[in-house]
Amino acid sequence: MYHLSVFIHLLSAVFWIGGMLFTAGVLVPASRHALLKKKKGAFFALVGRKFSRISWILFIILIVTGITNLLTRGYTPEQLLTASFWVDVFGGRLFIKLQLFAAVLMISGIHDFYAGPKAAELMDEQPDSDRAKSMRMLSRWLGRLNLLLGLAVLYFALRLLRG
Repeated sequence: MYHLSVFIHLLSAVFWIGGMLFTAGVLVPASRHALLKKKKGAFFALVGRKFSRISWILFIILIVTGITNLLTRGYTPEQLLTASFWVDVFGGRLFIKLQLFAAVLMISGIHDFYAGPKAAELMDEQPDSDRAKSMRMLSRWLGRLNLLLGLAVLYFALRLLRG
C-alpha cells in the first residue's frame, strides 16, 4: 500500500508542477501569436478553467496520499499530534513542506477563482485599461509564486526522504 500511495503522490505532484512549467514555457509564449490577438483572454479562460479543475483534484489526491504515506510508513495519528514529532528533523521538514503547500492552496484559490478569471475577462473586454493591466500582473505574479512554492514543496519532499 505504501509504494502505491507514494507512486500516486509523486505522479500527482509531477502532473501539477509539469502543468505549471508547460503553462509558463509553452502556453504563455504561444498566446503572443497573432492568431490569438483578439482572443487571448478567452484562450486563458479556457486553459485556466481546465487546468484549475485538474489542479484542485490533484491537491485532494496529494492530501489523501500524503496522509496515507505517513500512516503506512509507520507513523500513528497519536505521534503526529505530539509536539515532539514536529521538532525532530523529519517532522521539521514535513512542517515546512506542509506550510509551503498551505500557501500554494491559498494562492491557487486567489489565482484560480479571482485574479485569473478576472484578468482573462478584462484582457478581451478592456485590454488597455489600467484594471486589466493590474489584474494581468497580479495573475502573472501569483502564478509565478505558485510555481516557485511548488518547486520548494518538491525540494522539501526530497529532503524528507533523502536527508
